[in-house]
Amino acid sequence: MAITPIQPPITKLAGKNPADAPGLFANLVSGIVGLLLIVAALYSFLQFFLGGLSWMTSGGDKSKVEAAQKRITNAIIGLVITFSCWAIFLLIFQFLGISGPGPNINLTFPTLF
Repeated sequence: MAITPIQPPITKLAGKNPADAPGLFANLVSGIVGLLLIVAALYSFLQFFLGGLSWMTSGGDKSKVEAAQKRITNAIIGLVITFSCWAIFLLIFQFLGISGPGPNINLTFPTLF
């Protein structure tokens, strides 16, 4: 069994010198955005499921069916907004050179020359 010095785990999180700070901040923002997008998508899917469940158990009551339809419509709108935000953040992160949540998309912008 070899004896080795214990490396402080915080250096992997905080970096070893002040020059690492911008990259760490970018990783923090990217992680927070990714987490929020996952939570929003899961919430929208949950609302979609609950809307379908309430529609099936409405028993033909018109007000319950309309409430379920509205819930499903709002869930679909929420999913569209969530995935639109994801695409916008990918574009912003690509423009700033930050690796964001999801695949890196290599965009080439048209130039005149």
